Amino acid sequence: MTPTTPPTVLVLPGEGIGPEVVRVGRAVLEHVLDRAGLPATISEHAVGRPAYERTGQWLPDPVRDALDQAAAEPRGAVLFGATADEPIGELRSRYDLYANLRPARPLPALHAVSPLRPERLEGVDVLIVRELVSDVYYGRRRTGTDAGRRWAGQEMYYREDEVRRIVRCGLGHAEARRRHLTLVHKANAIPDVFGLWLDVLAEERAAYPHVEVQDRYADTMAMELVLRPADFDVIVTGNLFGDLLSEITGAVLGSLGLMPSASLSPTGFALYEPVGGTAPDIAGTGRANPLGTIGSVELMLRHTFGAPRWADRLAAAVALAVGLWRTPDIAGPGDKTCTTEEMGAAVCDAFDAVATEEATE
Repeated sequence: MTPTTPPTVLVLPGEGIGPEVVRVGRAVLEHVLDRAGLPATISEHAVGRPAYERTGQWLPDPVRDALDQAAAEPRGAVLFGATADEPIGELRSRYDLYANLRPARPLPALHAVSPLRPERLEGVDVLIVRELVSDVYYGRRRTGTDAGRRWAGQEMYYREDEVRRIVRCGLGHAEARRRHLTLVHKANAIPDVFGLWLDVLAEERAAYPHVEVQDRYADTMAMELVLRPADFDVIVTGNLFGDLLSEITGAVLGSLGLMPSASLSPTGFALYEPVGGTAPDIAGTGRANPLGTIGSVELMLRHTFGAPRWADRLAAAVALAVGLWRTPDIAGPGDKTCTTEEMGAAVCDAFDAVATEEATE
């Protein structure tokens, strides 16, 4: 396979609102690729509960085979919807999707949606770099009884190489952005695990002399993300704290439905998904916000397709579309709301307008 071979994209809608937002995300992706003249091989496969009900497997063998093949290619990718349980954990570990990127940049048209005062949103542009295949989520689990009382434990565990590669990833992104990195940890309470993180950062920062480095305790970071979100550029942290802090950044934006993510492997294989989850209470109602998925498509254009100009145009299209169209989660008093599909169509129309305007300049 040559480097010019078109990317292979596997679409895995999952369950809950996953099929609704991924249907829109795929439509937007195909619209952009058609306009840009970028080829791709795209196929769709059932995973999660829909797959289990038909096959007895959360990740059916034929889908696993297709994923293995895509992962072996230079530019393989997954557009993922949502599942309440597996196979997302298996996908992350099986394909070593260790670097989870979660950007948060408030859209000016949506400042009123955030619970923060508008002045606190000025200049906010945060990237959380979350280690995704270790930590307590994958730690050894134990249960037992002691004097007739049940107990349970799950280990927080990190190897040096796992820490080193995510720290390097964070430093690299900081160098390419505003050259400011914050390591989030709890070395005061968990000294061995996070002492390792601090040691590795002290060693690796020497290769990035232009990046300003600081560290914060996780609880302090949670507070400062609300009080002073514009003070931060790249935040690098472990799996557990990255999960929690990205929820806070979703609140800063005003809705988890706005949050995209990219999970990258060392080989270039990547999985793109919205942060919002299955949201079963609104599944099938047409109320789901697809912008997190569309934002994930933007990340795919950057990291898998190597098409930053088209990604920038898509980002501009989203900013334009939300000035006129709002799903219920980002609608203010008196705003007319739209459906999931209508939001996707509005983004496509705005994308055409942005691309046409740039072509005539």
